[in-house]
Amino acid sequence: ARRPAGATLEDAYAILNVSPDASDGEVKKAYRRLLSQHHPDKLVAKGLPEEMMKMAAKKTHEIRQAYEMVKEARGF
Repeated sequence: ARRPAGATLEDAYAILNVSPDASDGEVKKAYRRLLSQHHPDKLVAKGLPEEMMKMAAKKTHEIRQAYEMVKEARGF
């Protein structure tokens, strides 16, 4: 996963809505919860408009990048 320009580890924790001292398990749980909430496939089922789907896809991508950054930094 490529790091977005200017993104820091602090940003990654903020995107995942966890503190830097959260356990690995808490980070994984937050990642899964956020992905579930924002995943475009789930939102299609709710019949949301195309624009909302694009925003959801972008948010999902941000969540994945943040998680990859934290995983890399922590080595899990």
